[in-house]
Amino acid sequence: MNQKFVRDALRKLLWLFVPLMSLVVSQNFAQESSERSLPGSSTASQSFEDYYDQVYQIKVVSPKAGSKSSIGSGFQVSSDGLIVTNYHVVSSFVQAPELNRIEYQSHTGQKGVLELVDFDVIHDLAVLKLSSPSQRFLRFSDTLLNKGETVYALGNPRDFGTSLVKGPNNGMVEHSYNDQILFSGSLNPGMSGGPAVNALGQVVGVNVATAGSQLSFLVPANNAVELVNARRVVMPSDYQKEIARQIKQWQRPRIQELIDQEWAIEEFAGENLFGEIRKDFQCWGQTNESNKKRNIASISKSCRAGNSLFLDGTASAGELYFSFDHASAVTLSALQFTNSIRPWMGANNSSNYEHSSNYQCHVDFIEGSESTATYVRATTCVRAFKKLAGLYDSLLMIERVDGLQQFVSHLSISAIERDQITSLNRKFMEKSL
Repeated sequence: MNQKFVRDALRKLLWLFVPLMSLVVSQNFAQESSERSLPGSSTASQSFEDYYDQVYQIKVVSPKAGSKSSIGSGFQVSSDGLIVTNYHVVSSFVQAPELNRIEYQSHTGQKGVLELVDFDVIHDLAVLKLSSPSQRFLRFSDTLLNKGETVYALGNPRDFGTSLVKGPNNGMVEHSYNDQILFSGSLNPGMSGGPAVNALGQVVGVNVATAGSQLSFLVPANNAVELVNARRVVMPSDYQKEIARQIKQWQRPRIQELIDQEWAIEEFAGENLFGEIRKDFQCWGQTNESNKKRNIASISKSCRAGNSLFLDGTASAGELYFSFDHASAVTLSALQFTNSIRPWMGANNSSNYEHSSNYQCHVDFIEGSESTATYVRATTCVRAFKKLAGLYDSLLMIERVDGLQQFVSHLSISAIERDQITSLNRKFMEKSL
């Protein structure tokens, strides 16, 4: 009887104890959640404010014009005042440091001049130095993002003030040679160079660009960590030499892989050619077969690699593009058809005369001549980068005419070394004929 009494008493105490423990656990969890709360969450207005003194507006200013030429964001990553931003935010300074300066503005309105320490044109990153740093700074995450994990991007959109955008991480971008994070958040102009943080407030990426429609891109944090940890200082007199070095180091394996690998066969206009020869290429095709009044039947296909490098507003590098065009006469005579087809080619990277020389071209007839009904003609054009020693743009067009049919293949490559131009053009020609 005493044992039964004891068991009943213990049972009652247990039922009282369980709700009490649940209440304690709930309170502890709520307290921990509050301590970990994110900027922009309903319970974290104070945490949001804590990020302000670590995110800066970055501007390139022309003293003579008395106004900014570019604007973006940046964030402090060390106690000695190192700030990370995008290369494209400060590119106009890199191209003309004697004509521009880099300035910052804090969320409190404090302004000052920044020093450019280092940059990475391949991953669109730059490191700046603040002479009077904040005592607090953002830290990089040492763990990888999970797919679907919420990311919080901060920056200064359109000069309106520091703002936060949240969205899920969708993993790495497909059709890209360089790693980029696909972020479902609305980055806007001015947010470039700002930090993207995880739930712990640790930097997982750097805002870089938007594709619109709630799709944006982040540079993975490990690229920024590598640049910061290099602790280099690039002098203004070496800016162009350093850009050329970085491009060559990136381009050689990228191009050599294309030269060495097999290109998967894809059919085009009844011929075995090629298309998406590597994961970073995307191809698009079209025909005019729906036009019942056409005089010439045309089929076209164009393929482009997913990465090119922004140098400044008037120059880019790293483009890889090729296309195929097939035309055949429907109602035209041979003479009319010959007079109607006018093949052309053009550079797919933007670059004006300040950056590039004029193209020097050479034409070879591989078979026949222009006076015959059947011929194969190859046109090769090359131009040099004026400031980036040892780098060239190349255009190749192969035209094959056989009576009432014409086939044109075109290859455009940018910022490549001479020996690889020869090797890649040769392979493209062999695969196209």
